[in-house]
Amino acid sequence: MDLEREQPEFDCPSGEISSYIDGELLPSRELELERHFISCETCRSELNLQKKFLIALDHALESEEEIDLPANFTKVVVANAESRVSGLRRRSERYNAFFVCAGLFLIIIFALGASGTNTALDGFFVVVQKLVAVGGFVVHMIYDIAIGAVIILRSLASRFVLDSSIKLLFPGLAVVYIYIVSRLISLISRS
Repeated sequence: MDLEREQPEFDCPSGEISSYIDGELLPSRELELERHFISCETCRSELNLQKKFLIALDHALESEEEIDLPANFTKVVVANAESRVSGLRRRSERYNAFFVCAGLFLIIIFALGASGTNTALDGFFVVVQKLVAVGGFVVHMIYDIAIGAVIILRSLASRFVLDSSIKLLFPGLAVVYIYIVSRLISLISRS
């Protein structure tokens, strides 16, 4: 019962036991911990376990024999490491790296342009707007040419096809083609 009364008011300092063993604490704090170790069986056993571990570790490291490495050991390891790097040699890795860098560049440009005080970026955004407008015009022009080609092919095919069941197939294919092209163009124009 006397030991319980002598126990300090603070909780068990299990996190400070390793600092105590390494001698990293102030002398006043070491004295407080030593008093605590006298009254706390849990901390005392933890202290003994850590000391035993350090002794076993020192013994294991001392008993290890020195390994003589060959003179060209570093060169051999580097050559093996470089020859086994396969991820950097695939083309898809270069494309992925390019797209990541381009995405980061765009994020930086838009983040700098969002402040509104960067007059140097105003010219860049004007150029980008003009490029988007020209790109939209080109996409719509290709779309119109494709629709015209489908209409011409449909009218030519209807003259040469004799079977009526095949005649019904061409308009259906033309409708599907127009729908697919229009969906692609709308997706491109949204981007």
